[in-house]
Amino acid sequence: MQCPDGHDCLAVVVPWSDTRFQYTVKDVALPATGSLTIGDVVHRLPAGRSWAVLDHGRGRWPYDVTWNWGAGSGCSNNRVIGLQVGGKWTVGTGMTENGIVVDGRLHKIGAELSWQYSTNDFRAPWRVSGGGLEAELRPFHDKVTRTNLGVLSSATDQCFGTWSGTYDTGAEQIEFSGLTGFAEHVHNRW
Repeated sequence: MQCPDGHDCLAVVVPWSDTRFQYTVKDVALPATGSLTIGDVVHRLPAGRSWAVLDHGRGRWPYDVTWNWGAGSGCSNNRVIGLQVGGKWTVGTGMTENGIVVDGRLHKIGAELSWQYSTNDFRAPWRVSGGGLEAELRPFHDKVTRTNLGVLSSATDQCFGTWSGTYDTGAEQIEFSGLTGFAEHVHNRW
């Protein structure tokens, strides 16, 4: 996949110590084309309504870490909107991985965001707010993954759904709805 000319992405370095860090790049609202094959069924990706989120990085993570991550992309109010939100793992570092891309232009959200969701019912709405952002994910599916090998363990609830909300840039209020995406709660010990 090639990023369109002039399309911004969000790159963040999170320093936990002199020897432990994470570098991550988040690309949201990238136009996707082609097809997806599941079993023997081929699903064509409709142009102008199909989006990709790319996440790549490097680094050394702490042994025991919990994080939130969410993203969504789509067309809303005749604009292409991409939402990227993260939390927990960056707290106290002075870094954030939060932003909204509007028609290819990134608006970085430097504030730590407040995440509100139920760990007893991950399919209930998720709310993320702060730094001018008020967003809600209404999940339609919870992909649950659990592994416990004693020393190594992982617990993930990745909820797919649609995002809606507003973002205040200071110059304008951006409203969005129907962005397809996800939010996740992850605890890893590795």
